[in-house]
Amino acid sequence: MSRPVRRPGADVLLAVVLPVACALALLLLQPDRSQPGGEAATEAPLTSALVVCPSALPGTETTGTAGITSLAGSDGAVDGEVTVGLGATTAPLRLRSGRVATATGDGSAFVVSGSGDLAPGLLATRSAGAPFAATDCAPPQPQQWFTGVGADATHASVLELVNPDAGPAVADVTVRSPDGELDVPELRGLTVPGGSSATFDLAAIVPRRGELALEVVTSRGRLAARVVDRYDELGAGASSQEWLPGQTEPASSDLLLGLVGGDGQRTLVLANPGDDEVRAEVQVVSPTATFAPAGLEPVRVPPGGTATVSLDGVLADATAQGATGLQVTSTGPLSAGLRQLVGGDLTLAAPTPSLEATSAAVLPDGQARLLLAGPDAVGVATVSAYAAGGRQLDRQRVELSLGAGADVALPAGTALVTVTAERTGVHAAALVSAADGSGSTVVALREPVLTSRVPAVRPGVP
Repeated sequence: MSRPVRRPGADVLLAVVLPVACALALLLLQPDRSQPGGEAATEAPLTSALVVCPSALPGTETTGTAGITSLAGSDGAVDGEVTVGLGATTAPLRLRSGRVATATGDGSAFVVSGSGDLAPGLLATRSAGAPFAATDCAPPQPQQWFTGVGADATHASVLELVNPDAGPAVADVTVRSPDGELDVPELRGLTVPGGSSATFDLAAIVPRRGELALEVVTSRGRLAARVVDRYDELGAGASSQEWLPGQTEPASSDLLLGLVGGDGQRTLVLANPGDDEVRAEVQVVSPTATFAPAGLEPVRVPPGGTATVSLDGVLADATAQGATGLQVTSTGPLSAGLRQLVGGDLTLAAPTPSLEATSAAVLPDGQARLLLAGPDAVGVATVSAYAAGGRQLDRQRVELSLGAGADVALPAGTALVTVTAERTGVHAAALVSAADGSGSTVVALREPVLTSRVPAVRPGVP
């Protein structure tokens, strides 16, 4: 008796035929299973930007002013409004590219925000008249170093943190002293609410003698950090204050520009973030040469600590012969700061970066000199000076060579200076003196942000 033939059911057909069909389809299609390549990001027009100006110097009679400009268009064709203020307190300010607008306020810290065509090349500088002082208003940085701060009766510093965003931001501050890193729990986990600023008086938090260095690291959100440094000779001595410029990171080659002529106190402070001792050599920079002054021995900077070098006599003689800066070369990364108390006025300088493209700075009222140094090759720098209304006052082409720089006098009324380097990088800063001779201040040039980087993104098969 024959058995009936069982035909495969639909479930069997699906279990066998469907996988085979899919395998055949994959073989025919041959999909690209390679992962996306490392394509470079593309440049796109900058659509929004901001810079942060610190509070006015405490205890001064005037709240200070800020000069603001945008380098979005050299012909002044970009015209619009930027926003000036902090948090809910903001106001529009009319701005035309290439011209310097003036903002005044109640002395509080504020943010300058530009969007659209006015975002590229946004620059600002806050200044004060008594004492004569100025500081660049910069974008928030994730890390900042301030070297040469104080926390005693004669030399005291105040750290200010400004949060330009709506959400809270958090920072940790590391303090280094001649004896090494200090344990200061009060400066850990500093929280700044959105749209506000906070100040921290080092003399109240960590009172002690000796030169200190601060490392400010933002762990959440964005913060702009600035330090006000005050030097007060007790009794009938000089008393002055100034904004202390920051340094983005320690380096094994630091170039500080802005030496002030005359007799006075000049103190170089070096900070070592590493675990090993670092040896540093200090040289004097002039427009024609870089040289080691006689009798100045190499400096030993202890691990995690600071070291101080008195340069009173060395720089008094060097500035009389046209010296403009200091070059610090070391066996390991260091941060540096130079404090000058000349004629009762405090002038501070920090290392300047090497500038590869067009750089600029807004200058306070006064007589200005542009200092160039540290070119890494033979090249040319074009220096242009502009009045606040945008009119070009001067244009010079300066030849640059290794080991040499330039000291360029800028015309009276210069409110904006630009430097375009060709075939070389160069360090640049403006030394501005008050018209009445009451003091000097240093404003470093920086490369304004003109574009944003957009990452290359495409779907891939895992």
